[in-house]
Amino acid sequence: MSIRRPLIGLILSALVVSACASSTPSPTRSAAASPSPDSSGAAGSLVGPTWVVSTIGGSDTVATARPTMTFGADGQVTGTGGCNSYGGPYRLDGAAIDVGDLASTMMLCQDQSIGTQETAFFAALGGAQTWRIDEAGNLLLNGVSEIVATQRPAEPSASGAAALVGSWNLTQMGPTADFAHLQPTIEFTADGGVSGFAGCNTFTGSYTTDGSTLTLTPLATTKMACQRPGSAVESDYLGALSGVTGWAIQPDGRLFLDGAIPLQYARG
Repeated sequence: MSIRRPLIGLILSALVVSACASSTPSPTRSAAASPSPDSSGAAGSLVGPTWVVSTIGGSDTVATARPTMTFGADGQVTGTGGCNSYGGPYRLDGAAIDVGDLASTMMLCQDQSIGTQETAFFAALGGAQTWRIDEAGNLLLNGVSEIVATQRPAEPSASGAAALVGSWNLTQMGPTADFAHLQPTIEFTADGGVSGFAGCNTFTGSYTTDGSTLTLTPLATTKMACQRPGSAVESDYLGALSGVTGWAIQPDGRLFLDGAIPLQYARG
């Protein structure tokens, strides 16, 4: 008996030590913080630039009052709905986006169509669930309704129209990049001349710049009889050129001509 007791005591002590060791909680990893928007990685293509909304739910926005969006690195999105300015929080998680409650000014929109557009825009932005940049560089927000937006180009530098001079190939006209296998062009010369190929006929004219403002004179064209699709492309292109009001060179080197129908070009 005198021998068994110490043995039993040793066994019990070992069990107690083992139980204490197994009941000690192991270190746990803290939950990963939800990604916040920053200027690096995939989010970098979204964050920073000002995006100009071209369509909401498939409908074109009002040319003179297009909504804008600027997603800041501080997690705030700001801009205008076309009439009122707004702001609010947002969060990114990969391709997912969550826009919080938006606050806006309360100005009465003079045009009913702009007020209707603004209501639709705020609903679409607040209900956005995913975002992506397509091959043409457009921003697409999808959720309760699709928003398509283009990046607002940087203002031309003080060196002026030197960057404008040269030959350019049309890559996008409004929402389309399909020109029926034709290649409309435009060329600006240092002495103020402009010319190009419209899809069937060639055109000539002159231009002036004042900072980011671009003015084209009425364009003269050759008079070849054109069949479709060349005639349709030409009509749309010349119509778009007649409404040009401004220009800019985008960060990727493309030329952007602003107006009722925006035009984008690559160097010829």
